[in-house]
Amino acid sequence: MLLTDKVALVTGGGRGIGEASAKRLAEYGAKVIIADMNLDAANSVASDINIHDGEACALEFNVAEFDTISGKIAEAKSMFGHIDILVNVAGVTGSTPIEEITLAGWDRMMDIDLKSMFFVTQAVFCIMKDQNYGKLVHMSSLAALRGGRSSDASYACAKAGILNLSKCFALRGAPYHITSNAVCPGNILTPMGRALSWSKVDPKTYIPMGRYGTAEDVANAVLFYASDLSSYVTGDYMNVNGGLYM
Repeated sequence: MLLTDKVALVTGGGRGIGEASAKRLAEYGAKVIIADMNLDAANSVASDINIHDGEACALEFNVAEFDTISGKIAEAKSMFGHIDILVNVAGVTGSTPIEEITLAGWDRMMDIDLKSMFFVTQAVFCIMKDQNYGKLVHMSSLAALRGGRSSDASYACAKAGILNLSKCFALRGAPYHITSNAVCPGNILTPMGRALSWSKVDPKTYIPMGRYGTAEDVANAVLFYASDLSSYVTGDYMNVNGGLYM
């Protein structure tokens, strides 16, 4: 079991990529804290893990309520006594045309997709420094690398910022055996993905592997970065897009 005795905190763990990642980590032995602003969804995922002989609990957590972050991370730590893995998935997307993005819309995207990820990671990073060990995994996007196509410019810019955020924590964390890496999903058929225009197009027409990705495809990349299989990998990112980047 790759993750025996490890504790993972997964933000946005109530559905989609967060849910799949939490279940994959639990499958490989981690105790998992499902953090989500929708407590019912978080409880449902935690219950499913526990029914299948894993160990999980739920935490109501709105990552965009910045004044609660430090308290929520302390609460998460108290559940199992430590936090060894952080998987940052919580976020939103958008498809506003570039000519129509407003200041309020831009700020909302940056607050939820980038600013919150920094401050959640900062709080967990302090815990990991004291432990002299940690795995930070951040959910970015293919849009960070080639610009927003079906998603909007504010989303692409926030996701690009995540790649640099990840490198900053990688540089500061290396002396403390903390790795920091990002995952860049392409077109993944999650509840969020199904609301975007690309999901209505036959993937065989433009994705080399001929299919859309699944949340489980992304969860496998998360597992690699969350485990000691990636012990000499930090400041990196992994494309999970069926060749769409090409």
